[in-house]
Formats: sequence, C-alpha cells, structure tokens
Amino acid sequence: MKKIMLLIFFILISNAIYSQSYIGTITKQVNFREGSSSDDNIISSLKPKTQIFIVSLETENDYYNVIDIATDREGYVHKSYVKVGKLVSKSNESVFIPSGQTSNYNSDVKIFNNTSKTLTLKLNTELYHFSPYETKNINLTPGEYDFRASAPGVIPYIGTENLNSNQGYSWEFYISSSYR
Repeated sequence: MKKIMLLIFFILISNAIYSQSYIGTITKQVNFREGSSSDDNIISSLKPKTQIFIVSLETENDYYNVIDIATDREGYVHKSYVKVGKLVSKSNESVFIPSGQTSNYNSDVKIFNNTSKTLTLKLNTELYHFSPYETKNINLTPGEYDFRASAPGVIPYIGTENLNSNQGYSWEFYISSSYR
C-alpha cells in the first residue's frame, strides 16, 4: 500500500512540475522551429541570452514549446539549448470581471487591448489576436479556461478562469512594469 501511495505522490508531483511555465534563456544559437522536429520549418534563429517563456517542461521529441518574448512568436527549440530559469506562477486573481447577466446561455466576454502592442490571448487551445486598442466580444461555452496573455517584449501572463452560463464578462489587457 505504501508503494502505491508513493507512486501516486510522484506522479502528482511530476505532473505539477511539468504543467508549470518558466522563464528561460537560450545558451547557444539555435533554430526556432514551427514544430518539434529538425524537419519542421525554421521561424528564425535565436541567439544566446535570448529570453524565452517555456510553456511547460514537458518535451516533445526533446523540444520545448516556447515563446520568444521579444517577438511573441510561439515555436519549439531543442532542450539542450535552453537554460531553465525562474518559475512563472499562475495568477490567482480573476481577470474576467462579471459585467451582468445575459440572455445567452454561453458566456459573453468583452476584451479590450489597452496597449500599443498586439495582444495574443490563448484560451485553452484557441488563439485570439487583438490589434492595439482593439475591443472584441467573444462567445464562450461556460466552464474552466486556462489562459495565457502575451505581447511582444512582455512576459506572458497566465492563469485559470471559470466562466458561468448566462453571464457577461469584461477584461482590459494592460501592461504592468513590475513582475512578482
């Protein structure tokens, strides 16, 4: 029984570690690719000391899924060229502010990009792009959403939101100059 409990504990710990995101740096010039193989198209070449956002320590063919923070481009780099740095904690704060009841069963989310940068918002697996100062209304099925908001030159902001049915929400994306 103790062995089973210990095994379950290690599985839970390893899942928690792999689901975390980190800031990293490139150690040697490396090809930044569209996929997790040396056969995939090259997006660009990343130079040593380039700062990246590592989506997860889980690899695919020994490649990390990363975001080049300077350009906000997402792709893959081989893990042997990455130095893993500081953990990026998920936000515990709700960013989607309830704005009132709606007659629509789905959740209506009004998002305003209040910056001069292009915003990329990932909700679970769906990507949304917002031009500077653009507002969009998104209709989402109620439920839990992992989110990642990013822009060129900005460390991505990550968290989880729970959206209720018949509820409107709003969110204003802005850039804070402090990082906790």
